[in-house]
Amino acid sequence: MAPKAARTALRWPRRAGAAAVALLAALTLSGCFVIPLADGRSPFDDPSGASYSDIEDALPDIQDALDDVDTQDGAWLLQAETGVDRSCEGACNLHVWVTIAPDDDLDDPTVPEDVLRDVLVAVVPVAEQQRVDVRVSGGLARGADGDLTGVEGDLSRAATQLFGRIPESGILGDSYFIGLEPSGDVEIIARTRDNMEVLQAMPLD
Repeated sequence: MAPKAARTALRWPRRAGAAAVALLAALTLSGCFVIPLADGRSPFDDPSGASYSDIEDALPDIQDALDDVDTQDGAWLLQAETGVDRSCEGACNLHVWVTIAPDDDLDDPTVPEDVLRDVLVAVVPVAEQQRVDVRVSGGLARGADGDLTGVEGDLSRAATQLFGRIPESGILGDSYFIGLEPSGDVEIIARTRDNMEVLQAMPLD
């Protein structure tokens, strides 16, 4: 075989291999986009992240757990609903969003330490079983007409009593995060989709 023909023959397997790699990468990327799109999420969301159906399946059990928490004669309203980051144009990070809202007649919207603890102890193990992340924050009170009043449950003191001083950067654990907003609002994120024994890690068991 002539040298030129031999070089050409050697290039074909290399080109074919490169084409196969490129095709595999394209199919993989397509799958990464298709999986979230099929669930109504952003194509840029994590394909292995929670789906809307995952959250919907988990909500009843988590709400049942909340219904067993002592609300101090109805002073605190506990609600579980679907949570999503911003508009879901990028990463959706679907989760169960739990709010602790004061009753409309409550003069002080400061959430007691034992209420926050009881909420976390109730919902975190259930979220682990359901393989969904859960976030807890203050919720807005509703008036007698059902409209939001603008008065929000304040978790800052309870969170500080449970976890210590919260810096502006928050408290980052291996399986949880305590975030502090510039407004002073606190959000507690339990990464219970991929972790177990999160209460023990906090530690709140």
